Amino acid sequence: MNSDELEMIKKTWEIPVATPTDSGAAILTAFFNRFPSSLDKFPFNNVPLEELPSNARFRAHAGRIIRVFDESIRVLGQDGDQEKLDEIWTKVAVNHIPRRISRESYNQLKEVILEVLTAACSLNESQVETWTKLIDHVYNIIFKAINEDGDAI
Repeated sequence: MNSDELEMIKKTWEIPVATPTDSGAAILTAFFNRFPSSLDKFPFNNVPLEELPSNARFRAHAGRIIRVFDESIRVLGQDGDQEKLDEIWTKVAVNHIPRRISRESYNQLKEVILEVLTAACSLNESQVETWTKLIDHVYNIIFKAINEDGDAI
């Protein structure tokens, strides 16, 4: 990414990171509404969809999603940023291996993340392309660690 793209990512990121738990909850809620069977892979899978926004475990997980993205965005542009991104997102992939999350499910989540970010940040087409580039990079790191079924490679 060039410096203009990095600056745009960091600037637009200020919106969702200002309310991390609510932003993560918006992503997960949209994800579960669109792909309800995905809820089965989460530790709060016994909570009805309409009760998720007030569920403590759900909100904690939602906040962690935004924190890992925040950690990633903070390292962008620093020396060794690619190695740091590899470390962050390989750890995410490895931590999720026991849940056996398929690549299809990861890609469904990616689609929702981009849609929620686009709406929340009022992203234009160029900004969407830049965010897509970043998220595709993150997903390439994740997919280097797992196979099609979500098991370790």
